[in-house]
Amino acid sequence: MESSQSASSALELLTFNNTALKRLPVDVSGQPGSRTVPGACFSRIGSLQPLLRPRIVALSQSALSLLGLSVQEVLDDPLTPEYFSGSRLLPGSEPAAHCYCEHQFGLFVGQLGDGAVMYLGEVESDIHGRWEIQVKGAGVTPYSRYFSKFSFVLLY
Repeated sequence: MESSQSASSALELLTFNNTALKRLPVDVSGQPGSRTVPGACFSRIGSLQPLLRPRIVALSQSALSLLGLSVQEVLDDPLTPEYFSGSRLLPGSEPAAHCYCEHQFGLFVGQLGDGAVMYLGEVESDIHGRWEIQVKGAGVTPYSRYFSKFSFVLLY
């Protein structure tokens, strides 16, 4: 008997536990574009901004191993470029952008944030603990000042 669904890839089996979004104030307005966001640590990203024909340029075995993945498992998944570019969401991920503030050039700036970074969520590994997965250059967020066209994945 042939199944209509294919087996899940190693990336699709990652277990997300997005504690930061559960414990910190989140802006859920979903309003697109750069804007002021009062009283939130994160803003949910309502829509993806897919890239045309994304591709993998490099992978880090040491970073992937923190998630219990191998380079070969990731390369074997035909959807990896879409997942790692932010063009397609991993099951369990919850896209959001971080808000932060700091002093720049001697002045306090009350709202800065991830202008082109999309928080996908936190993945827990039995061996290596909790890691936050982000896609850099994933498109415009409420904190955008300049748009980045290039995407890559970061682990924190």
